[in-house]
Amino acid sequence: MIQDVDKAILDTVDDVSDLAQKQLEDYDFVNDLYEHDIDLLQLLYGDKQYEAMNAYYGKQQENQLKQIDFLKQYRDLSKQEWDAAVARGESNLA
Repeated sequence: MIQDVDKAILDTVDDVSDLAQKQLEDYDFVNDLYEHDIDLLQLLYGDKQYEAMNAYYGKQQENQLKQIDFLKQYRDLSKQEWDAAVARGESNLA
C-alpha cells in the first residue's frame, strides 16, 4: 500500500512537471507569434510603424512577465514538494 502511495505521488509530480513544461512551451509559442508579427510589420511598412510595433512589444513584454511569474510559482511549488519529501525522509540529497 505504501508503495502504491509513493508511486502515485511520483506520478503526480511527473504529471505536474509535464504540464509545467507544456505551459512554458505555450509561452514561447506566443512570444514567437509576436516576433513574427513584428517582423511582418517591419517588412510591410519599414521601421516607421512605431505605434503598432510598440503595441506588439508591450504585449510581448506582458507575455514574458507572465512567464516569469509562472516560473516563480513553479519554483515555489517545487521547493514545497522538496521540503515535504525531506520532512518525510524520502530524500538522501538534503
